[in-house]
Amino acid sequence: MHARRYMWTLLTGACASSAVAPEPAEPPSPAAPPSAVAPSPIATKRSHPEPGPEPPATASTDAPPPAPPPGPCPEDMVDVGVACIDRYEAPNEKGKKPLLMQSALDGEAWCAERGKRLCLEAEWNRACMGKRGYDFPYGPKWDRGVCNDDKTWMPPRWSAIRSHPSEASKKEAARLDQSEPAGARDGCVSPDGVFDLTGNAAEWVVRTEDNDTNHDHVVKGCYWARCFRPPHTPSCDYVNWMHQGAERSYEMGFRCCKDRDAAQ
Repeated sequence: MHARRYMWTLLTGACASSAVAPEPAEPPSPAAPPSAVAPSPIATKRSHPEPGPEPPATASTDAPPPAPPPGPCPEDMVDVGVACIDRYEAPNEKGKKPLLMQSALDGEAWCAERGKRLCLEAEWNRACMGKRGYDFPYGPKWDRGVCNDDKTWMPPRWSAIRSHPSEASKKEAARLDQSEPAGARDGCVSPDGVFDLTGNAAEWVVRTEDNDTNHDHVVKGCYWARCFRPPHTPSCDYVNWMHQGAERSYEMGFRCCKDRDAAQ
């Protein structure tokens, strides 16, 4: 009897042990992937090097276009074929009034200081008449008011003017001055782009054509009160040959020229 109970106990214990399985142990955590490890500052610098200098431009890169070749004249001058001539009357600055009370000798010295020279009469004529040989810088006919060339003449006090450089001379010249800033009249320009060739200041040039006196210099362009002699029309071919180069007057100025070969 006891033997049967013992056997039954063994059987029921075996069944109980096989029916209830023990809980499995948790698996060990897997090792962190290499990418999860924070990189050191040294590794970061090595993996991201500082950018080096840009490579020089080659035929396959966008190289800047080459600079255009220089023209035959400086930027402040105009090429009129026979020479380079200042775009404006001295001081050759747009918006500034012309230098007045100037002699031809003053003009020669002023231009020479800037690597230029006083214009020749033939050069000035070409600049004024243009390729078509116009009588006026802007066309074949005089157009009143296009240039500063038709203001009322004011009688000078010549004794004061001739006392230059006295204060009386300066005051009288200032009283008579009816000039305008360079380029003030947009229409008073030649086809080549030279301003105020007729009117404004009268301009000294070196004589190249015969006249009644044959002084070394003549005055071109008339001035703000038309011209000195009849018909008083301020045309390109008008010439005042009465003054020697050392003389000066309240309306006299100049502009500079330069040889095209020497302009480079």
